[in-house]
Amino acid sequence: MLKEELEIQELRAAVEALTAQLRREQKTHNEELRQFAYTVAHDLREPLRMVSSYSQLLERRFQAHLDDDGREFMHYILEAVQRMDRLLADLLTYSHQFRAGEQTLSEVDAEGALQGVLLNMEKAIRESGAEITHDPLPAVWFDFNQLSQLFRQLIANAITFHGTERPRIHISAIEGDDSITFSVRDEGIGIDPRYHEQIFEVFKRLHGRDYPGTGIGLAICKRIVEQRGGKISVLSEAGKGATFLFTLPK
Repeated sequence: MLKEELEIQELRAAVEALTAQLRREQKTHNEELRQFAYTVAHDLREPLRMVSSYSQLLERRFQAHLDDDGREFMHYILEAVQRMDRLLADLLTYSHQFRAGEQTLSEVDAEGALQGVLLNMEKAIRESGAEITHDPLPAVWFDFNQLSQLFRQLIANAITFHGTERPRIHISAIEGDDSITFSVRDEGIGIDPRYHEQIFEVFKRLHGRDYPGTGIGLAICKRIVEQRGGKISVLSEAGKGATFLFTLPK
């Protein structure tokens, strides 16, 4: 009996040592990946700004000498530069999430975070004519900036993919015994069930250039939620709106 107990203790110690080693390796890997993404995105934005500045200068200075084709080509250059800048900005945001798990959590007023997001998005909401409603939202043990980022990204997506009707978005939450599930529901163009997993991958875009975006926003949401032990998913069908759900532990 004593021998069996010793073997169990040795096995438990071995598992704990292996788990600790895996955590250290994962932390090292995440930091290396974060540094790589940050360096690439940060260093590329500077020459990109120079391309943008000189392109705008050329357009202003030689506007009278450009024919229709020239003006169209210049428009394509500036549009591509702006898109690349947005892409690098989102990549920077994504890289920051690899260290976000080290931040200290606190009790966050989810309703306060949502109100702050709606205030910051006032222009986009007004221009789109979006109608945004919400139920009373509970406090959650989380990070205020990350929760705000989740709301901002999911609301922005709902506004972007609203279809022919004006955006109608509703935010709610359900408290469980050990978790809280938030939902962001819209009445937009919806998502084919075949792509429900793919949309959370980095750079995954279902609609090409038909809609603006970089394909990183939902990947950022997934990273934020999962590093806190939560889960994010979507319920949707093509043409029938979408409900994004993210569950956070209490």
